[in-house]
Amino acid sequence: MLAFYLSMMETEQECQRVTEVYEGFKMACLRTAKKTIKNDHGLAEDAVHNAFLSLIEKKEYLNLPDRKLKILLLAIVKNRAIDLLRQESRNAAVYLDDMEPIPSTECPIEMQIITAEEYKELRVHIETLSEPYRSVIQLKYFIKLSNTEIGELLKLTNRQVETSHYYATQKLRKIYNYNLGNNGDEVICNG
Repeated sequence: MLAFYLSMMETEQECQRVTEVYEGFKMACLRTAKKTIKNDHGLAEDAVHNAFLSLIEKKEYLNLPDRKLKILLLAIVKNRAIDLLRQESRNAAVYLDDMEPIPSTECPIEMQIITAEEYKELRVHIETLSEPYRSVIQLKYFIKLSNTEIGELLKLTNRQVETSHYYATQKLRKIYNYNLGNNGDEVICNG
């Protein structure tokens, strides 16, 4: 597959970067796909292939630092795997398009002041979110992509991205309220 991806590149520098990314993240991507697609190795490989194609279509993402690029790529893989499973089953019960976002009057999570320890705890809690909530939060706050860019990468509409973001932040708020034990600690907001 690497030769196929390299054939899509225009410069030697792009070829080197694609080679680094492919060799560095291929196995992590396959493991991520296999976690979602448990019984079909071929379908998991298809998810990885589709993710690399999406990444190559947006060549500017190849310039991201490795850590951010890995998060991005794994999020794309996870979503491509989910897409492939949906295509096979054709009976997903609820789609995000059917959900209505509810405007929040609470302080947005991105405006909260958090310490380094709380930041680590937040990352752990984000990992517990289901898809696509986790991917939307990671892409929005750790890679700093816009809703439109997230939608393009994850093949979601803007409304789906906004809804996923809303529900993800609500779930994270509930986790933090529970962890605070309602002991009077308040979240400090800017603005």
